[in-house]
Amino acid sequence: MMNDKLNPRFVDKTFKSIVYVIVAIVIIFLCALLGYIIIGGVPYLSWHFLTTSSNYIYAGGGIGIQLFNSIYLTFITLLISLPLSFGAGIWLSEYAPDNWLTFIIRLHLRF
Repeated sequence: MMNDKLNPRFVDKTFKSIVYVIVAIVIIFLCALLGYIIIGGVPYLSWHFLTTSSNYIYAGGGIGIQLFNSIYLTFITLLISLPLSFGAGIWLSEYAPDNWLTFIIRLHLRF
């Protein structure tokens, strides 16, 4: 006679295996897409393309201004967020009172 309840270990291993297969498929798909973009785009990269500004009227141009702005925004974001995050981490570990909010924050930080 068949058991009415499934073995929890079997169910856990089955669902873990399904999740691992789905993750592997997604990673393979993303790597293939990234490889396709890189292989198709590398022949068009040049110093001129990376340093000149874009041209809105005619075909061609570069990505110099957009590349600079991306690097600039990343730098400014790091300049603002790193001191805040270090300060928050030090405050939480050294000075924060034990209450429900710090309990929830500390509970989510444990792995």
